[in-house]
Amino acid sequence: MRGVEKVKDSTDTVIHYPDRKAFALVAVPIARKKYGDITANLLQHSLDYKPGNLHFNEWSYEAQQIKKSKEHIAIVNEEVKKANANKVKSFSYNGSKGLESDKDLYNAFHKMKYKIDGTYVKGQWEITTIYYDKYNFEYNFKQMFTGDNKLGWAAANLTNLMESWGTLNEYTSYVTVTDTKKAWK
Repeated sequence: MRGVEKVKDSTDTVIHYPDRKAFALVAVPIARKKYGDITANLLQHSLDYKPGNLHFNEWSYEAQQIKKSKEHIAIVNEEVKKANANKVKSFSYNGSKGLESDKDLYNAFHKMKYKIDGTYVKGQWEITTIYYDKYNFEYNFKQMFTGDNKLGWAAANLTNLMESWGTLNEYTSYVTVTDTKKAWK
């Protein structure tokens, strides 16, 4: 049964979700143990009351993990190679990529869209890549609870139900990653 609570120092009212609390006590620790902090933190964010989109800056743990991924390195190297071959002063490209080299990144973001921009400054490229992804609870919970077996499918079905109840709230994560690379001279 859900209750209603007055928010301290506010005229707002919040619906109490005991199922949200129970899910946080069970699923968040499983996510942290099985995948890592990024997956667990994204899940916890959704279980918070009416969360907004998340923005991770270039110094965040999430950005640093993406920056170390082989997929990000390949994206940056490919764009720099093309820009250097054409001796341009800037480049910009949109795409999408599955971050599969790390299980926490894979489960947390799976297939992110990205926008990469590079500017030529004094013989080097100053590059900013913004990754963004809507958290896919059905896919992620199915994987978290043992994949394609019956328990995985049950978790995916429970996730759909929890989304329709408003227990889980979808949102988009944005991660900014910056790099510098040697440019043509």
